[in-house]
Amino acid sequence: LPAGLPRHQRQWKARVAAAAVAVAVSPPPRVYSEREVAAAMGRVAPRAILDALAAGFTSYSQGRVSVPPIQTLGQPPLGRFSGDSKGDGQACIKSAYEEGGEVFVAKVASGGGGNNSGLVLVFSQRTFAPLAVLLDGGLLTELRTAAAGALAASLFAPAEPHHIAVIGCGVQARYQLGMLAAVTPCRAVRLWSRRPEQARALAAELDGGPAGWAAEVAPSAEAACRGAGIVLTVTPARSAIVRTAWLRRPVVVLAIGADSAGKQELEAGALIEADLVVVDSRAQCVDKGELQHAVAAGFDPEEARELGECIAEGGWGRGSKPSRPELVVFDSTGVAIQDVKIAELCLAELSRQPAVPSKL
Repeated sequence: LPAGLPRHQRQWKARVAAAAVAVAVSPPPRVYSEREVAAAMGRVAPRAILDALAAGFTSYSQGRVSVPPIQTLGQPPLGRFSGDSKGDGQACIKSAYEEGGEVFVAKVASGGGGNNSGLVLVFSQRTFAPLAVLLDGGLLTELRTAAAGALAASLFAPAEPHHIAVIGCGVQARYQLGMLAAVTPCRAVRLWSRRPEQARALAAELDGGPAGWAAEVAPSAEAACRGAGIVLTVTPARSAIVRTAWLRRPVVVLAIGADSAGKQELEAGALIEADLVVVDSRAQCVDKGELQHAVAAGFDPEEARELGECIAEGGWGRGSKPSRPELVVFDSTGVAIQDVKIAELCLAELSRQPAVPSKL
């Protein structure tokens, strides 16, 4: 550096030069398209996804995962997005890392009106540098959310459910059924949606397909739920759809849709009367899940078990009323350790393919 420069300018230029060297030696992150991510995950068996998520939930409940607060945009108390004519537009920003792991992850998942998008950023815990940009279009979020529901069903669903009730027939309903097919023999499905055309479209997709589903459109949410061994709710509802009186034991309710303040799919009484309430995260569900409404109605949140606790104990463990709980509610808000685990799986599969130059 020129000796005639003032000392503070020489120091500043030296720092800039050192930073440039550091950037030069850090390889740029790999950028993967939605097509590449989808192809990679298409090669991963559902059982592998379930096993990875089970390990993540267990680690979370054992206090070995750091998860900052979620940022939720587009939903009350914040204003709507400018293109959100239906009021269901939302973007969630989640991040986490497993202590002692190799990566930390930041994820944006957005969608509304039947459109989903997003990306996942993966960084090294050792160098702090970005490793990959997964332009997944929301696919990894769909898969990891569905895997949580299937894990709960694998622990708590009846061995031979009469049928599966599906309340809400959007994109996530399809992924949930895809994962449920790996953990239950039941292939009878009754569908209901506030938009009947969505239910009819999903029934047409499922009926006679390779998974062997036998799907019918129910005339009401009650008709779908009556007699079901698995009740799956995947809606953006802000008032209860499913009534406690419709649930006939034995049954597990997979409540997936409530993931921000004010959302609700179940009567609070369903949780209060349940033999067992399972949550993905107590801290999140008490603010964002079905649990928020049950607590307001007098339910003690400490009575809820975390999914990771149940997995670690191999089932329902302590606190259930009968020896095997016959009315179980699973409250899922989506925990960022799921994003870490699904990103690790995706990157591991992508790394098995021939390397190509980074797009950066």
